[in-house]
Amino acid sequence: MNATSCPTSIRLGRPLHERLRDAVTDRVRQVVSAWLRGRAERRHRRELETIAEMNEMLLRDIGAPESLIAEAAARDEARRLIGLELRREQGIGRLRGLQ
Repeated sequence: MNATSCPTSIRLGRPLHERLRDAVTDRVRQVVSAWLRGRAERRHRRELETIAEMNEMLLRDIGAPESLIAEAAARDEARRLIGLELRREQGIGRLRGLQ
């Protein structure tokens, strides 16, 4: 039997500079990705804060999702109830001053 051995042409390891380059590239990609996600989340939060100040009717006019409309209606109702409660407390205070 003639057994010829071939020199291996497959590198078993990569040079250090390639491994470092790949590690740095991966880390830069992670940092950029996190920064972009944070930027998108901040933009989304600002948009929601802007929409949150709108009343129910305006949200319906612009075609906002029902969840936002319901939230605005609940917020408006809570403000109305708080206003009624404050006026009631002021009225009671005035009545106490008359006694």
